[in-house]
Amino acid sequence: MSTLALLAACTPQNRNAELQDGFLALDEQRYEQALAAADRYLRENPGGAQAAEATYLRGRAIEQRVKADNAEASSHLNQARAEYQKALALSPSPQLEGYIRTSLGNVCYWLNDYANAESYWAAAYNILEREDLKAWVLYRIGLCRQRLGRWTDADKAFAMVAEQYPGTEAAERALAKKGTRQFVLQVAAFASAESANRLIASLTSQGIRAYRAEKPERKLFLVMAGPCSTYAEALTLKARLGPQYQDAIIQP
Repeated sequence: MSTLALLAACTPQNRNAELQDGFLALDEQRYEQALAAADRYLRENPGGAQAAEATYLRGRAIEQRVKADNAEASSHLNQARAEYQKALALSPSPQLEGYIRTSLGNVCYWLNDYANAESYWAAAYNILEREDLKAWVLYRIGLCRQRLGRWTDADKAFAMVAEQYPGTEAAERALAKKGTRQFVLQVAAFASAESANRLIASLTSQGIRAYRAEKPERKLFLVMAGPCSTYAEALTLKARLGPQYQDAIIQP
């Protein structure tokens, strides 16, 4: 499970049968059925004890359903954020509040709103009970700080992950990110060095700094571009490469 998928996997317990069916539909990726279950509860119990949970379910279903393109993905993320904010205003239990704030951090992160993502995740960290989720939330706080150019603060978050959650995947990733002070773009991966070298030559001819990195365990040759001193600069470089390299990955 990816880290952000794990962050989205927060599901409260002790709900009524209808909402239980809704969360089951969500787990099975039947997003329209999940939305329908939430809407039925809210129609019948607009001020009900589990209205916050039903609204949270709506947000989860909207956030996770399949998107046709980037524009629809952005629209769904904004809709999900609005649902989560409504859920917060409905006096959720402390456990549910932790999950809602975690999901708010999630959508803000994907919307490149790293200041608010950090804020929501910091609040969630103090409420969440599950240690695995707390580890990932703290790791993601570190990533937000990197993207905001707060490298020293990011290192502090990564150090906390390693210290408080030793031996976990989150700790391993945090240690790999610690000490970074610039961004690079992984443009493409090839099975042969020759193919990677051809792309490097092409990028260099366009005035783009490029070099090769290797992943011997996977027998891959990576073409990297950069470095970039800010995340905004890395985004600009990615956009410059155009649709041919839409899957390029900004690191860290």
